[in-house]
Amino acid sequence: MTPATLLAGRKAIVFDLDGTLLDTVADIRHAMSDALLECGFPALPADYVLPNLYGAFPAALLSMMADREVPQAAHEAIIAAYGRHYEQRAHRSSRPYPGLVEFLDDCRRRGVRLGVCTNKRHAPALQALQQCGILQYFDHVSGCDTVARPKPDPMPLLQALDALGAKPAEGAYLGDTHVDALTASRAHVPFLYFRSGYGSPQVHDHPIAAEFDAYAELMEADALPT
Repeated sequence: MTPATLLAGRKAIVFDLDGTLLDTVADIRHAMSDALLECGFPALPADYVLPNLYGAFPAALLSMMADREVPQAAHEAIIAAYGRHYEQRAHRSSRPYPGLVEFLDDCRRRGVRLGVCTNKRHAPALQALQQCGILQYFDHVSGCDTVARPKPDPMPLLQALDALGAKPAEGAYLGDTHVDALTASRAHVPFLYFRSGYGSPQVHDHPIAAEFDAYAELMEADALPT
């Protein structure tokens, strides 16, 4: 079954944000580097690969600081500095993935309701979506600070689908990491793996209904109902 065929007739589609809707890694890396410099530590190398882009805030920061052997005594100051620098960057380098806007337009034209379920905090998530020109497509956006338990707990995804008026079997979740795959599995929601995102080695440890590399693959004309 192709990804487009799997999505045909779905009442609602929920997306992860970082690495699925938007390529945000440059802004995250720059803000981390600026926070390190402000607190007296070396900036990240330009080619540094962030070790955790799937955990709830501030898991990515804690993983980076452990990897860079930053003393624990400095963690609180760096986390606070990161928040300021990330906000100041205003998502200037973040971009929607190619073909995404066309796919969102197609979904809205067909009456599919759309949502976002991310481990990013809610306010930065809204800001990123707004800055990149796609916030208006989404009827529901949840962040790690708007739910009792973040992903991979299934509740954020189930709440998103409920807000969109869909049962788990009527929806789909699109993401790029094992946290997304595990969340979907626990919620009994079909998971579509976006292979062009940030990825994680464990993603194939969990059920995957379909995989895709580009959003154009989700718009096969013969698979979607008119």
